[in-house]
Amino acid sequence: MVDNIFGENILVTGGTGFLGRHVVGELLSLGVTPTVLTRSAQTDVFGKTKTKPNIVEFDLFDYSALNVLLEKIRPDRIIHLAGYTHRTDECPDILGKFNYEATAKLLEAAETVKIKRIIIIGTADEYGFQNCPQVETMPAMPVSEYAVSKNKAVNYALSLHHKENLPVVVARPFTIYGFNQPAKMFVAQAVECAVRKIPFAMSNGLQKRDLLFVTDFVNAIIKLLTIEGVEGEVFNVGSGRSIALRDLAKKIWKIAGADEKLLRIGARQAGQNELHDTHSDNTKIRSWLNWEPQISLDEGLKLVVGQVTKDLK
Repeated sequence: MVDNIFGENILVTGGTGFLGRHVVGELLSLGVTPTVLTRSAQTDVFGKTKTKPNIVEFDLFDYSALNVLLEKIRPDRIIHLAGYTHRTDECPDILGKFNYEATAKLLEAAETVKIKRIIIIGTADEYGFQNCPQVETMPAMPVSEYAVSKNKAVNYALSLHHKENLPVVVARPFTIYGFNQPAKMFVAQAVECAVRKIPFAMSNGLQKRDLLFVTDFVNAIIKLLTIEGVEGEVFNVGSGRSIALRDLAKKIWKIAGADEKLLRIGARQAGQNELHDTHSDNTKIRSWLNWEPQISLDEGLKLVVGQVTKDLK
């Protein structure tokens, strides 16, 4: 199915972020040169690849210029990965303004250029404190401002599909981890401390998370971009397994060969929004897309620990 995107113009927002870099890298490896929207040109994040994406500096808050830009680029398909996960001092309402409002404007602009497919990204946190495993038919019960903003965007996208036949697909990722993950994320923090042999303070870690290696997420995105008949659907993108964070930290510690005394479980209080469990029912994506996670948790953690160890030498 990948053949149907050769020669097409694939537009990626958030293409210089953690997920975006991996998605863009995979597109380049497939012989597709995507156009990446970014607030600042950062071609260095794509490493030593023979080809580079087409970088376009653009602020998605510039709504008046958005339609003009899409008319100029004329993308065939869009992967919308740009977003904020937390508030900023400069704009306390950044989650609502960007994750929902800017996404809504992009969706509306996409309608005018006869787009073939647009993928938007939800979050597992839309499920909130519900029984596991979590399935796409469950109602939304967002646990944070971030999840609320993402769910509003998802609902608006699906409404445009039903009303205007906008060919949108929603990917709902669980906990994605892997190479070059932001330092604020749990796996990245734990691995950094374990490899450096420094203390890692965490909560009691009883809450469970469904972790998926980033290359498996990328494979799912490529399938969602290319396979026909998935428009208007929501797909969980997760491993279908969950692990308590305390057990995850212990795995990392063992793989890194770190002193267990440096792992300080229960040394800090978990925030209320952190206490829910996530565990995907990934039956839908497995059956509809013939997609399977390829990297086990142990394999993925070994790869990340190995990379960080190498980088610190």
